[in-house]
Amino acid sequence: MSFASVRASAIWAMLGAFVLIGAPRPVHAQCQRAKLIDHTGHSGDIFGFSGAVDGNTIMVGAPWDDDRGNNIGSVFVYERIGPQWFLAQTLPDPICPDLDGFGWCVDLEADTAVIGVRIMQEAHIFERLDAQWQQRSALIPDDWWFGNFYGESAALAANRAVVGAPYDDENGYRSGSAYIFERDPNGAWIQAAKLLANDGEPYNKLGASVDIDGDVAVGGARDDDDLGNYSGSAYVFERDPNGTWFQAAKLLPHDGSAFWSFGEAVAVSGDRVLVGATTAHAFAPSAGAAYIFERQTNGDWIEVAQIVSDDIENSDAFGIAVGLEGDLALIGAKNADYNDIGSGAAYVFVRQPNDHWVQVAKIGASDGAFDDRFGSSLGLSGSTAIIGAYYNDEMGEDAGAAYVFAVGPDADGNGIMDVCECIGDLDSDYDVDLSDLAQLLANYGEPSGMSYEDGDLDNDGDVDLADLAELLSRYGDECW
Repeated sequence: MSFASVRASAIWAMLGAFVLIGAPRPVHAQCQRAKLIDHTGHSGDIFGFSGAVDGNTIMVGAPWDDDRGNNIGSVFVYERIGPQWFLAQTLPDPICPDLDGFGWCVDLEADTAVIGVRIMQEAHIFERLDAQWQQRSALIPDDWWFGNFYGESAALAANRAVVGAPYDDENGYRSGSAYIFERDPNGAWIQAAKLLANDGEPYNKLGASVDIDGDVAVGGARDDDDLGNYSGSAYVFERDPNGTWFQAAKLLPHDGSAFWSFGEAVAVSGDRVLVGATTAHAFAPSAGAAYIFERQTNGDWIEVAQIVSDDIENSDAFGIAVGLEGDLALIGAKNADYNDIGSGAAYVFVRQPNDHWVQVAKIGASDGAFDDRFGSSLGLSGSTAIIGAYYNDEMGEDAGAAYVFAVGPDADGNGIMDVCECIGDLDSDYDVDLSDLAQLLANYGEPSGMSYEDGDLDNDGDVDLADLAELLSRYGDECW
């Protein structure tokens, strides 16, 4: 008996009589893991207008959901069990007036979420206690007034939250602001700062977008006019050791111009900031662009990259939504024509060792259709992305949908993100485990005519020691 046969027999002895029926291997290049919809939804809900993901939890906002009244809004919570996502809870608006818009924005970290309510101009903290999400605090600024659109944007990082109020008038009519709240040791959320631009002016709308990571907060001012009418800007605020927040930088693109809406979307990860300019026209009229800034050792924030898709076209709205985690960037283009006109797309970029940012994937909904606006919102956590298509019509006109994708680098440069290939996943459950090993061993030694799902990982027509070694080297991989 050969060494290969001895090894296979030994493994079979450990497996006992385990039997698995093979399943066809899907195309992994897209990496779509799920489509989420509100099965009780109907026209106009715009489910997917906002979304966030952290670990095995996803939240999706539907600000015009009217199950409990006229356009009150809801937030839907999904949990992952194995490869599947299940609806775990629907969060109701704690105030519940008509035309509230609960779920206009949402962010999530661990067992805490912040949810913005743009129309009634509120923000709420929800916490997961005993596997159930409960409203724990209303974030109310000390100078709240109706009309500043407080709650249009919100973000969360550990024990801090930032909420935008782009129509605040403190620096002039609709100059905008943002508020920092911090959770104290007793669990109470206390306003720690109000963020204002040092050069704030009327109509700048600081706080139209916000993000926060540790001691750094970023606010977009999409209508700032430093580089022309509505050219836009973004501001970086930092927290000093004494707990005081100060403006550290004002970010402007090197080639900015009028009507670029730079600051429409922002994201921060460590010493890096990503800013979307939705109607930038450097490469095509109103096509959009995105920019990476990095903090230098002297504290300065410097533009290091301009990012555009490799198929940029007129009016794509590239940069309408952005996500950033370390060396991975995800950028939405809600008007891109992936499946049809305005079906929408999103692009994955990865930073290379030479500091260049390279596009590794363009993704779109498997069932995308005209005017779905896929890519209008997104959330990113590790290799999991949630991408909204708030005009999807499956449950009615503009009822909305959201899609879960796996995203990441393409280390071997074969045009497929590594997380999508999932080598050794024979049963298509996005991990390499005992069932895959058993499936390969059921066909071990077959000399010809074998396919990938039979265990022929190297595509040479048989299932042999090379295939077994490859699977064992991948054993335990999870390809979420």
